[in-house]
Amino acid sequence: MKTFSAVPTARLRQLRSLDPKGKSRVREYLVQNLRRRLRPWPVGMPTSACPHVVILGVSPGNSPGPDHKGVNTSGESNYEKPTFGTPPDFGSGNDTRHYWEKVSDLCTFLVRRDDPKLSEHQALSLTGHLNLGTGRYGTAGPEAVKRDLVKWVSSLIGSKFRAKVLVCFGLTGILDKPRIKGFWNCDGGLKLNWSNPDVKESFSRSAYHFRFWNAQRADGTPMAVLMWPNHPSRHPFSGGPENPNWLKAKKQADRLLRKHGF
Repeated sequence: MKTFSAVPTARLRQLRSLDPKGKSRVREYLVQNLRRRLRPWPVGMPTSACPHVVILGVSPGNSPGPDHKGVNTSGESNYEKPTFGTPPDFGSGNDTRHYWEKVSDLCTFLVRRDDPKLSEHQALSLTGHLNLGTGRYGTAGPEAVKRDLVKWVSSLIGSKFRAKVLVCFGLTGILDKPRIKGFWNCDGGLKLNWSNPDVKESFSRSAYHFRFWNAQRADGTPMAVLMWPNHPSRHPFSGGPENPNWLKAKKQADRLLRKHGF
């Protein structure tokens, strides 16, 4: 399988240069261990075929509702399969909580840390959003998480993608449960002790915290894993990406990542 560059600009050029057969081989490689009922790609998981930054959430039910253009009422996906040098479809439909706005804003910010010359369009072309379930749950909880997807997502991030940063939304108290933690730490997965972050840092002197892990992918390359203080749709981040607390969190995340070599 083609090895993609760790440099955002070079990776973007590689993704765009693939011919149809090359793209098909990459897509098939990514879904090797995915259940056939979830192919060609799971609902609510728009992503580049090789993202530099990945967002991980619980399920599509914690973002826009079924009338959002990415998910129809039958639960089938209208998203494109993984993209090659174009932004994944984060959508702009009925996003009353501004969730996808903040996902796009954060992804652009994190990619541009490593290559400030990239346009927003180029930066978003190197990002992705995955979940641990495909159900339409309105609240985040263990019941929304599916064993086969936990294993697949962990192996995708740990062995197949070459992302530098993984940001987790709404997963505090879920991934550290013994059963789910066991599924995550599968062969080829991104092995982590979710109960014991390397760093726990208060967000802006509040009751909320960033949690940080200095992880290692299967190829030995380091990866930063950052648990966001709270879900972007909830206090203290509700509203659009202009929310002062959202802006503060981005700056604090930047400092935390740089402090630990990312």
